[in-house]
Amino acid sequence: GRLAWPRSPGKKARQVTLRLLMACSSAAALRRTLSSFATSRLSLRAASHRHLSYSGSLLGTLYSSPGTPSPDTVHFYLEEAGITERVLVEKMSILSRSPANRSEEFLKMNPMGEVPALRLADGKVLTESLVICRYLDAQHTGGAGSPLYGESAAERAETDIWVARTETKYLTPLIWAARCGPLAKFFENRTPGYIHTVISDPMGEAAKTGLIWLEAQLADGRPFLCGERFTIADIRLVVNYKFLTNVHKPMRAQADEQPAFLKYVERVAARDGAAALASKTK
Repeated sequence: GRLAWPRSPGKKARQVTLRLLMACSSAAALRRTLSSFATSRLSLRAASHRHLSYSGSLLGTLYSSPGTPSPDTVHFYLEEAGITERVLVEKMSILSRSPANRSEEFLKMNPMGEVPALRLADGKVLTESLVICRYLDAQHTGGAGSPLYGESAAERAETDIWVARTETKYLTPLIWAARCGPLAKFFENRTPGYIHTVISDPMGEAAKTGLIWLEAQLADGRPFLCGERFTIADIRLVVNYKFLTNVHKPMRAQADEQPAFLKYVERVAARDGAAALASKTK
C-alpha cells in the first residue's frame, strides 16, 4: 500500500502528514499515530499488515531566511527539482537585533550560526547550501542524480567544475566586495574579525575581472554554464549575482560590455523555479 495526497489537499493536511513522517521512526508507529488523526484530510490506501511505504517521504526540516542568497539557492533548487512538499521550512528572522540564527538554541544545532541548515529525521544537521542541495538531489533520486547535479559521473564532474570556476573567479571576490562595502555595518558584529572595508575596492576589481572571463565563456551562445543542461551552478551564480549587485550596484554587469552574461541571467530568471521563488519572497 502507499500513502497518497488527496486530489486537492489543504495545506494543513499536508503539514500534518509531513510532521507525522518526521516524528514516526517506523511504519508501525506511523499506523498507530494516523489512527488518532482520523479527521484530518489524508488519504490512506490499503496497506499490508507487515509493511507501509510512502512514495514521497519527508527529506528534512530546512531552517531558512528566504530572500537571502544561500537560502534562496536551496529554495530555487527545491522548485526546479519539484520537491518543495518534501521539505518542511522553518523561517527565521536574521535581521533583528536578536537574530534567531544567533540564538543559543540554534547555535547548538549549527555552531556556524548561519542559514540554511537542514535537520534530518535522525537529528543530524547539514549546512552549506550546495551540500544541502547535493544531499537532497541524491535522496530524492535514489542516488541516481538529476540533471541539476548530473545523471552520470561525467555530468556531475562538469557541474562541479562550473561551481568551482564561478566561485573562485567571480563569486568569492563579489561577496567580499559587498560584505566589506555596503554590507559592512551589517556584518561587522555578526562576523567580527572578517570585515575590513579596505579590501572592498580590490575585491570589486577582482570580481570585474571574473565577470569579463564569464562573458567570454558565455559568448559562444550556450544557454547555460553546462551547455543545454541547467544546473545548480547556474542557480548559485544567478541568485548571488542578483542579490549582491542589488546591494552593491556598481558591480552590475553592463549591457555594452557583458551582453552575453546579461542574456544568460535573463534566461535563468525566466525559469519557473525563479518565478516561484520570487513570489514567495515578496
